[in-house]
Amino acid sequence: MGSMKLKHLPEDFRVEELIQPKLGEGELTYFWLTKKGWTTEGALRAIARAMRINYRRLKFAGTKDKHAISKQAVSAFKIPKERLEGLKIKDLTIDVIGTGEEPLSLGTLQGNKFTIVVRDVDNAPNATKVEDIKEGFLNLFGKQRFGRGNTHLIGKAIILGELEKACEEILCFIADNEFLDKKEFRQRIKAHWGKWAELIPQIPRGMHIEADVLKWLEHHPTDFAGAMRNLPKHLRRLYVHAYQSWIFNQALLQTPNAQGLLPVPGSKTVLGRDEFSQNVQKLLDKEGILLTDFGCERMPELRSEGDVREARVTIKDLQVSPAQPDDAFEGKQKVTVSFSLPKGCYATVLVEQLFS
Repeated sequence: MGSMKLKHLPEDFRVEELIQPKLGEGELTYFWLTKKGWTTEGALRAIARAMRINYRRLKFAGTKDKHAISKQAVSAFKIPKERLEGLKIKDLTIDVIGTGEEPLSLGTLQGNKFTIVVRDVDNAPNATKVEDIKEGFLNLFGKQRFGRGNTHLIGKAIILGELEKACEEILCFIADNEFLDKKEFRQRIKAHWGKWAELIPQIPRGMHIEADVLKWLEHHPTDFAGAMRNLPKHLRRLYVHAYQSWIFNQALLQTPNAQGLLPVPGSKTVLGRDEFSQNVQKLLDKEGILLTDFGCERMPELRSEGDVREARVTIKDLQVSPAQPDDAFEGKQKVTVSFSLPKGCYATVLVEQLFS
């Protein structure tokens, strides 16, 4: 793959949820949240702060990228629409849909519609490549599944019951694009591990997850299970799922001709004799993980029984514009692509394979 650039500007990556909340009488208010330059969690925390409510009263169907313009549905428990409509937060727009009684969750989402500007390319993919992708691309989990780059390692530590290690991954891991103040703070945590009270006043802005872990440890210095449980359950689940996704990706890359439904390993997975399943088993052996470990013995509320996932995704509505001069990268072209994907499939994965 060449030097292709995605998300050079938030406007280059637009995503809209395909979702229809069940409207009627009820204590929930549904609204469309359009955001730019916010993570889903950051946006909802900002809304909760502005309304002085507990963040957990807001539920959503899927996390959306920070470096994008995204439109997603949110359900708010016992919050009248007038309060929501009166909110003013930079780069967030709220449009009330109506009321109902079913909180949104991942199960509610049907899929997502994407419009993406791909920059810094030499030309558009040819017609053959476009037809190939329409017929099916490898259904890998996208990079955002792995957060700052170590989400799967936090998950692995939880699965193995190494909860101090899980906290250490959250607090000390330095990502490639980490801002200097956060990088230095993570280095300080590593150097002063266990001195929680002196670290708390130094927490840089925006490190909400790290703050939740440290604040628990300040009062319960060796209770790493409690510190992890101080994080929202959906976030802790994401860590475990990230590890399962990492194993799936590695196995699929080793078995690119696999077809049909493939196992995403969990505590109730029974692996077959096919090449993909054998590759999963080899990876687990190498990692020192048993399938039963996904029961998360030290945090059983996060146990994951496993899942299945299509090896490939076909797409009906893929449209690729002719290449145009790129206004951001001199001498290069930009191409706009649009398509819809079922939930759980990643636009960046499709684009990477389209331009590879």
